[in-house]
This record gives sequence, C-alpha cells and structure tokens, in this order.
Amino acid sequence: MGLHISRIEIRNFRNFQHLVIDDFPAHAVIVGENGVGKSNLLEAIRLVLDPSLPDARRLLREEDIWEGHPGGLSGRAEVTIIVDLQGYDSDDDAKGVLSTATVDFDPYTARLTYRFAPRTEIETAAGPAVQVTGRPLTAQDYDFVVFAGVSETNDVRRIRREVALRVLPALRDAEADLHNWRRSPLRDLLERLPLDPANLEATASAIATAVDQLTKDANVAKLEQHLADRLQAMLGPRLAVEPTLGFASSQPDELIRAVRLFLDTARRRGISDTSLGSANVIYLGLLLEALSQQRRDEQFVATLIAVEEPEAHLHVSLQRHLFGYLLRSGPALILTTHSPHIAAVAPVRSFIVLRATEAGTVGASTASLPVTSDEAADLERYIDISRSEVLFASAVILVEGLAELYVLPALAAAAGFDLDAYGTVVASVHGTDFKPYRALLGPRGLNTPHVIITDGDAAPDKRNRREAGLTRGAGLHPNPTQTATLLTQIGQLPEYGTATYHASRSPLADALQSIGVYVGAQTLETDLCALFGDEIVEAFQELSSNANAIAEVRRGVANEQSPTVDPDVRKDMLDRISDLGKGRFAQRLAAHIRAVDLPARIRTAAQITDSGTPLDTRALHHLGTASYLFLALDDISHKARGTSLFAARRDTNGTSEPRGTDAAGQ
Repeated sequence: MGLHISRIEIRNFRNFQHLVIDDFPAHAVIVGENGVGKSNLLEAIRLVLDPSLPDARRLLREEDIWEGHPGGLSGRAEVTIIVDLQGYDSDDDAKGVLSTATVDFDPYTARLTYRFAPRTEIETAAGPAVQVTGRPLTAQDYDFVVFAGVSETNDVRRIRREVALRVLPALRDAEADLHNWRRSPLRDLLERLPLDPANLEATASAIATAVDQLTKDANVAKLEQHLADRLQAMLGPRLAVEPTLGFASSQPDELIRAVRLFLDTARRRGISDTSLGSANVIYLGLLLEALSQQRRDEQFVATLIAVEEPEAHLHVSLQRHLFGYLLRSGPALILTTHSPHIAAVAPVRSFIVLRATEAGTVGASTASLPVTSDEAADLERYIDISRSEVLFASAVILVEGLAELYVLPALAAAAGFDLDAYGTVVASVHGTDFKPYRALLGPRGLNTPHVIITDGDAAPDKRNRREAGLTRGAGLHPNPTQTATLLTQIGQLPEYGTATYHASRSPLADALQSIGVYVGAQTLETDLCALFGDEIVEAFQELSSNANAIAEVRRGVANEQSPTVDPDVRKDMLDRISDLGKGRFAQRLAAHIRAVDLPARIRTAAQITDSGTPLDTRALHHLGTASYLFLALDDISHKARGTSLFAARRDTNGTSEPRGTDAAGQ
C-alpha cells in the first residue's frame, strides 16, 4: 500500500475532546451513529491536508470547540490535530517532499500538525501586547498554524500540493459539477491530452462553417435581431452587445470546453439523462482517472480520497460492487457510511468505529485485529449484509445459532429491555468457534461491549466428551494461566448427574460469567423447560398435529423439570423439535415468551411471595438451568444502557451493586 494516513490525534475539536486512532487503516470505513462525528473527523483531516480549503475555514469559531471544554474560546481552549503518514519507505519522491515532516524511519513516518490557539500578541488599545488582557478571549484573539514535523516553522504548503487530498461531500450534485468546467474532473483529463493543433484548427473551421449554415435560417436570424434590439434598448449604446447564436466557440483553444461526456455511442444520452446515483459513480470514476493521470505525470506523490456517505442514490448491488472494488484497489480511500451493504464488502481490517461518550467521541480501529489471515477471511464472509449490523451496534450478544436469534430478543422484551432501542444486536456465529468474533469485538478490534451465550453440552456425547460448553468458555479467557486452571478444574468435575455435580460446576460457570461468557447446562430448548414449559408445549402444538410427537415433547418438558433427567426422554423431545426445525420452533416459541409476565414468573420460580420485593440477580439462581440467559441479559443491559434489568446486580464476590451502576465491558 502506498502513502496513507496511519494515525490521527484530535483534541478539543467539535465532538472530540481527545480522539486517538493509532492504527488508521489505509482504506478506512468509518461507521457510527448519527451525530457522533464522522463528518467532523473528515473536516479535521481537511484542516491539515486539504489544499483547496481556504485559510478562513481554518480560523475556528466557538461552535468548533469541544462543547465540554470548561471555558471554550474565552478559556484559552487549544485545538490540536495531528496526522501521521506512512507507506513511503520505497518512494524516494515522497521522502523528498516529506523530509521536513519525517519523525521516524522504521517505518518512515511523516507528521503534520494543525494548532489553533491564542496568539502570543493580543491586540489592545495601545497596540500589540505580549501579555493577555483581563478580558475574555474571542475568536479574534486566536490564530492557527499548520506545520510539518516537530517545528512550527516547517511549512506544509508544498506538502499539501504534493499529497493530494480530495473530499467528496455527502449528497453532492455530481451532475452540476460535471457540467461546470471549473469543477469537472473531465477538465483535467481533457486539458492533459496532447491534441494535434492542426486537427484543432480544422475542427474549429468546420464548426464555424456549421454555425454559419445554422444562422442562414431566417427564423434564427430573426431571433438574433429581436434579441439585439431588446438588449440595445435595455442597455443603451454605451453597453451595447451583439447577441449571436451558435453551439460552440470557433476558437481552437476554447473547443475543449465544449466537449461533453455521453453515455452511448450515438451521443444521445448525457449526464442529465442518467440517475443521481449513476452520475455520482461517473464523477468518482472521472476523478480517480484524473488523479491517476496526475500521479503518472508526477504532478504529486500521493492521492488521498475521502467520500462522505457514498451510498446516497446508489442501488444496494451497485454499492457492494463499486466499493468492494475501490476498497481493495487504487489510492488510499476514506469512507463514512451508514450503509451495511458497503460495510459488508469492506476488508475486516478497514473499520473505524466512532462512539459517543460523556468525555467526547472515541474511536476504535480494526487495522491491527489479532486474527490470522484465514480467520480474517472467515470474518469477512461472516460480515455479510445480514450480520454487518454488528459494526454499528452499541452492544452485541454472540450466540451459537438461529434458535437464540429468536429467543433472546423475546426474553429481553419480556424483561422490559428493548434491544433495538439501545442498539443491542443478537448475532449468531453459526457454530461454536467464538474466538475470531470475540477478537473482532474486543479491545484490539471494534471495542464493542459484548457477551457470549453458548450451550453447556454438559452430558457426555456419542464420543463420551462432556462439558463442551465450559471447555470452549475456558478457551475464551484472555489469561492463558486462567485458561489452563479452568481446564484442569473442568477435567476434575464429578460425573454428570451425581449429587455433588452442580455444586462443583457452578463456580466454574461463575468464573466464565466474570469475563462475559455465559454457559448453559445442556441446550437452549432443555434449559428453557424449567421456566417456560407450558409455552414450549403450546408452541409445539401450534406447529404439529402429531399426537405422539406432542406427547413426547410434553414428557420431555416434565423430564427437564424433575430432579433426575432421563437422557432418552430428553433425546426424544429434542428429536421432535429438530424434525420441525429448531429455527421455526424457536420463532413460534419467541411469540409466547414475549407475552409472559416475566417478573411474576421469576417471583414464582424463586418463591418470592411479596410482589413488592424488588428482584435482584440472586433471585435468578433459583431459575435453574435458564438463569444464565437472564444473567447474560442483565450483563449486556449494564453495558448497553448502564442499568440493571433487576433491582441489584450480584458481582463475582457475591455482593450487590445498586441499580444504575455500570459493569466493566469485555
């Protein structure tokens, strides 16, 4: 990859009190909710790099200062924007241009800084003075400097000419820009052509002949005369004009301005005849070609392009095709987007996620995601259109399969937690390998608060393997020493179903819950039987008229509610549900769960007779094998909205936190 932005640091600018993105991807896809500062991040880059930005724009105003600053401009607020560039180790031209900006050589790193701060000299009635007056400062007391490297005397104007930054704003009028000679990228392409002067002269002569032929029409001549008479009467003899009709200038050096881009070989369909989306794509294509020509002619050393919300007016299939190509080829590209279709085709190491906090907007980058190349490829296949919403989420619940996708939102709704309202997404990994997805959401990736819910699979399988859920949970522990300890303890558990089994297993499940991993007892369907047995039977009856199948499901529910579980009866119930389709059954079951008065159901299960007694998470331990689901929802409620689903939340030491306290995110 060629020269690109590698790091950005912003202080006190608009949404940002202190934003640091240490690993800025060469091709960057910036996502975040509305108002979080995506456009402001591009504006910060423009303040440093954009040669077309007038200095008047670099003189900030009160509204450009981070709103949380205690004094704003009057309180001597200082705005700093630092942009580091890398990727030019083998580019001698770039090394020369960036020599004064280079601050490191392994790899080569150039630093450009914008600083907006009070002037050393403040205007007073007596003239410039060194000391600040006693009055509050205003914007007129400030000035800016943009410099290269570590010295404010290092000018960046040449660098800005050589490192080309072009920003395409959202909802731009591409058609108007293409028709405007000064703004059209077609101008650069045409003016760069080595046209034959003799051919230009011949073309101009042919146009003059055609225009003369047109004006021989009596109606055209009459219209010209009418216009001349009217304008002479309006302007008078001193400002007289001679209006003449034609379709192009006959001057050879102006012919190039008359060239228009058509979309068919018959030259009948122009830009005005295409859609807004197609006009945007054509504009972008012309711009990329113009920049490519300029780079080949060594007009500058690098190209940086930023596009705001490129999905505007584009059909979803075109979004995927176009930006799937651009994000894997060509010059460094920065996109801000709300489109899951663009996010779905972006390389997994290209994302920057912005999130609002009380201390200003913060960001996370996936450029250094700790996964192998194969895992990265798997994640890119995973983040297709149906699951790219994890990139935009405030919090994520990772689950194994389709059944949990239906049931978890229903459980949350029954508990009074609207997942959508708080940007919380339930995402299936379609299997049991959570590691790459945890890495994606972890502190070296998107840094998104999340929990993991997985089946316990505690009973021995056909190969006599047991406690698969605890084992995979132990493998997700960030501390390898703790992983080894947990695996040893899992291997020492008593036989499944013995008298001491549950008491020995519970501390291990609690240890995994402390890192956001919630392990069930067996499978989702059997774990729900204790609390939602009636709903399971009702949902099955609505989907099946087979009396024997209904009876086996009814026996299976009763079996899960008894002190001793018969594995054969359990298998019969699960087989019947599988015959219907676990996803189909879970979808119907979710409708029943949503209708449950969950607080009343929990009080009954926990034998709480006083309806006025507030529920806390300790009550959930009386819910049997379903308790881990509610503990996981309570955890994600803390991470997504800062409050518990219940009156208090038990921490890992068995004490309680009052409602409203936050839990550390994983």
